[in-house]
Amino acid sequence: MTQTPNMADSLLLQAKVFFHACSTPFGRSMIAGVVIFLALLACWSKIQRTKERQRQNRRRAAHEAKHTEEVVHRQLTASQTYLEGFAVPKPKVLLAAQVIFDDLDRKEMEVIEEVKDTLRKMCGNTEVYITMSWVDQTAHKPTDEEIKKRVILGLDRSGIIQAGFKTHRIVICSSIKGKAHVARHLMPNLYMDGDLEPLQMVAPHIKDTVMVSEEAPLTIDRVKHAKNITDFFQEKKVSPPQHMDVKGKLEVSSQGKAETQDTGLRRRHATMESKLVEK
Repeated sequence: MTQTPNMADSLLLQAKVFFHACSTPFGRSMIAGVVIFLALLACWSKIQRTKERQRQNRRRAAHEAKHTEEVVHRQLTASQTYLEGFAVPKPKVLLAAQVIFDDLDRKEMEVIEEVKDTLRKMCGNTEVYITMSWVDQTAHKPTDEEIKKRVILGLDRSGIIQAGFKTHRIVICSSIKGKAHVARHLMPNLYMDGDLEPLQMVAPHIKDTVMVSEEAPLTIDRVKHAKNITDFFQEKKVSPPQHMDVKGKLEVSSQGKAETQDTGLRRRHATMESKLVEK
C-alpha cells in the first residue's frame, strides 16, 4: 500500500514526538522501568524453567531409585534384607512383644534364648519397633510406663539395646486390633506377631507378615508361618522331586512304541483273516 505524503509526514511527526518524550527525564524513567521489568521477567522465567527441570529430575531420580530398591528387595533373601544389612534404605520391622519375650506376665521379662542373636542382628541392620497389647483387665494392670520399663529392662539384659534398638520405638496398645493400627501407621517391611487377627488385617499392605507359633493355623491367607523369629530366616530346603533318568525314559518310551506297533499288527492280521474266511 502506497503512503501519501501527508501520512508520511504524520508518521514522522509522531516519531519525533515519541523520541522527544523519551529524551525527557520522565520518558527516560519510563524506558528504564520497562527495560528493568523485561529483564526481571526474563530472569523469573529462567528461574521457573530451572526449577521445573530440577523437579522433573528429582521425580525421575526418585522413580528410578524406587524401582531399583524394589528390584533389589525382590532379589534379596529375608536374611540379607533384615539381618545382613544389604537393603538400602534400612527396612522397618514391627515385632509383637510375645514373639520376643518368654513370658509377658512376669515382672522381669526375658528374651527368648533362641531369638537373641537374630534380634541383635536385626536391630543393627533395620529400624525395629516393638508393639505390645496388654489385655489383662484386672485391677493390677500396670501402667504403660511400667510396661515400657519392663520391656526396656528385658531388652537391656539381653544386649538388644546395645545392638542398636531405640527405646522410643516401643508402642503399647490397649487391644489386639490396636497392633494392626500401629502396623498400618508404620507400614513396616516385616511384621511378626503371635496373633493372627492383626496380621490378616494388614497382610495386603505389608510385604512380609509372619505368624509366629508352634503350629501353623488352618486359615493363614497371605500370612507366612514360623515357629520363632529365627526360624523365619532359616532357608527351607525342599527335596527335589524324583525324576526318572534319561535312560529310563528312553526304555519306557521304546516299550510303549513297541506295544503300540504290536497292537496295530494284530488288528491288521485279524482283518485279513476275516476277509479270507468270507471269500
